[in-house]
Amino acid sequence: MEIKVTKEAQDKILGMTGYNPLIIEIEHDTDGCGCVVSGVARLVQHDEVPNRFDTLESDFQEATFVIDPQMKVFFDKQVTVDCSNGKLQLKSPNQMLNPRLKFVPYSS
Repeated sequence: MEIKVTKEAQDKILGMTGYNPLIIEIEHDTDGCGCVVSGVARLVQHDEVPNRFDTLESDFQEATFVIDPQMKVFFDKQVTVDCSNGKLQLKSPNQMLNPRLKFVPYSS
């Protein structure tokens, strides 16, 4: 799986984070959805790479993207994090995965 991050999205993420290292999970959140296939994508910042997670290829040099291997099935092989009208978005060449992508910063 490969993550592309537009310059606008990089600036938005860097503006929301003050904690290094910048480790970001692409999460398939199912809390309150009732079913795993009804989940929604979001970005979650971590202070270290969680055990068993895979590291993803990315063009965002300041960040390391990770994913739970069991959640890869919910995403396309290539996804893009973009920013439009001040809102993060997650999309692929085939579809919009989340037009209002939530970013959860790390809190100790």
